[in-house]
Amino acid sequence: MSKAQRKTFKRYGRSYHLCIETADDLENVLDLDEALWVATNAPTKTINCDQTFLSLLDHDKNGRITCRDMKEAIRWLLAALADHNAITNKSTTLQLAAINTDFYEGQKIHGAAEKILARLSQSNTGQVTLEQVRKIKTEVESVPVSEAGVVLPQATEDSRIQQFLSDIIAVTGGTPHPSGAKGVASAQLDQFLADASAYINWYEQAAIPPGTEKTDIMPLGKETAPAYAILESVRHKIDQYFAQCEAAALDEQFVQRMGWTESELQNIDFDDPEVIEEVLQKAPLAKADKRRLLTFDDQVNPYYVENLETFRQTVASPVLGNCAETLSAVQWTEIRAFFAAHHDWVQRKAGSAAQPLGIEKLKTYLDHQFAQAVRNLIAESDKTAFVLDNIRSLERLILYQAHIIDLANNFVSAPHLYDPNSRAMFEMGTLIMDGRKFNLAVRVEDRSQHIAVAQTSSMFVIYAEVTPAQPGQAYEVAAPVTSGGKGNLCTGKRGIFCDIQGNECDAKIVHIIENPISYREALVSPFKRVGKLLTGKIESITASAEQTLDAQVSTIPSQIPPVSAPVPQPQAQSPRIFTGGLLMGGGVAVAALGSAGAYITKTLAGVPKLNIFLGILAAVLLVLLPISIVAFLKLRRRDLSAILEGSGWGINSRMRLTFKQGRSFTQKPKYPQGSKGVRSGVWRLILFVLLIIALLICGHYLHKHLADTTPQSAPSTGINITASSTSTSC
Repeated sequence: MSKAQRKTFKRYGRSYHLCIETADDLENVLDLDEALWVATNAPTKTINCDQTFLSLLDHDKNGRITCRDMKEAIRWLLAALADHNAITNKSTTLQLAAINTDFYEGQKIHGAAEKILARLSQSNTGQVTLEQVRKIKTEVESVPVSEAGVVLPQATEDSRIQQFLSDIIAVTGGTPHPSGAKGVASAQLDQFLADASAYINWYEQAAIPPGTEKTDIMPLGKETAPAYAILESVRHKIDQYFAQCEAAALDEQFVQRMGWTESELQNIDFDDPEVIEEVLQKAPLAKADKRRLLTFDDQVNPYYVENLETFRQTVASPVLGNCAETLSAVQWTEIRAFFAAHHDWVQRKAGSAAQPLGIEKLKTYLDHQFAQAVRNLIAESDKTAFVLDNIRSLERLILYQAHIIDLANNFVSAPHLYDPNSRAMFEMGTLIMDGRKFNLAVRVEDRSQHIAVAQTSSMFVIYAEVTPAQPGQAYEVAAPVTSGGKGNLCTGKRGIFCDIQGNECDAKIVHIIENPISYREALVSPFKRVGKLLTGKIESITASAEQTLDAQVSTIPSQIPPVSAPVPQPQAQSPRIFTGGLLMGGGVAVAALGSAGAYITKTLAGVPKLNIFLGILAAVLLVLLPISIVAFLKLRRRDLSAILEGSGWGINSRMRLTFKQGRSFTQKPKYPQGSKGVRSGVWRLILFVLLIIALLICGHYLHKHLADTTPQSAPSTGINITASSTSTSC
């Protein structure tokens, strides 16, 4: 059996996890059945690790890491390195001698590392660090020509070409450059040139030849464009008016159906100026006339009076040749036909995105020298981009070398989850509130989805909204409560959240899933319920007594006669009667309580003390025994995997919560050693010892009592007592 096949597993919780500590252990991952992995997929947002490393692993860019992604990364890493010791050491420093130059990317990576070291004047070191690679990568990406086919305006010192590139970006929107700015690629250049050429060709179709004042497209010469704009502003309303006139000519009853209906008018607030303006805007231009005639007078909708007057002077009068006071349907048809060629030309407009630059600038940009200058810059960028790709491959190799084992120990296996001295990659930080620290917190993207899954965990889970101290988007975390009790945890309670980077953020509980937390809480809960029940009963009895007393007091004024009436002698005694009644009622109540107490005392006096003790003990055991069994079963089922699955992880094995984890995930910090004024835990030990002593005394008393009550052998009298008794009874 080869070394790669000798796999070592370790039991964590109730499942076995593959041990991954060295580069050789990574080889075991490649042929390990995926059903034996802890996780099969996970969202990158929930993993605390270098984001560039995670994005490199996510080949299909869907925001999730899968088993296939992990295997491909391990294969690539093991093949790219001839020496795997740095993988085991999780080093961010790459030895050039460790690169496998026989690998298809090895030679390029080795060359990129040498160039970086030469640029930093450290060629004799023979090693390159992640920090050095990223420094050069940032410098190369910030160069105006840093990506294949993408050029920034600052890539040239020629101000005309700089402006040309800026205008291309303004017209086309540009394309992303690694620096975060927008650049120009061949596609944007070609699009700009096509738009500019199309717009110029369209614009020149309406040009008026020298010596000519009008054309078919420009029938009013230079005044055509503003006149056409006025025409378009009222075209729809005039078309609507003459269509209504046609209907009125056919049947005048149609006029009654035009405009607002009675029900619509009832819902209009005519006290609101904005509503009135909207009503007028939607209303007809004027009342339909069966003569098919529009009169420019007071009968016109006031909302359109100004536009119609401008239309009459700017369009109707020049086209019809008179100062028109009316407009007929025939004349309206003539006006539309007059502008038909111009209307068709406007509809054929092309390259409108380039229009803001103006026709003269666009004609200048069509000069061959502008496009050729940009194409030369794009051609130069190919060489820089090739080097940048090699730098990125070098960064990938160092990141894989440094983080692949840690990620495998959070994906294939999960030993850090069971180690109180380390954190798993999916842990977001520590939630501090209610005098406790909740050390396990996972990110929650969709709370409702997480709750649906987390409810199967049999755990007490709190959901907290975390608001970063620095400007940033708030997010939510889920933290299980694994030891102690509920305490003062409730929705709306505030605390702080310390993330992995050490930042303190405001936190507030927004939801709670309640389940048993510990054996102590489960055993005490029935007594708390009994105490709450008794308290409720006492409160209800007290409230009832207060209501009765209030009712009796309220009847006294009704029994007092008016002042003018003679006061009978018996009424003078009413206070004494009332007081006596109260005292009598109180005496009866006290007597009843005394009788009940005497009865209970008498009854218990006839029962041996041992039986009383045993009865109470039996009652307590009858209550605690089933509760203990149920609590044991529920606490044994607590499953951490459901907390992760709610956050989008695909978990294979069940992650049962252990006692050690419970104390680690939920902690109540101890006071500093030697603190004054703080009660130590010695008193708990004393109480425990006293309880043991009491049990021993009770046991001794029980043994003695049983010995005293054991029947003694009768003296030898020659008489068989048993037989005699039997005979007598018979």
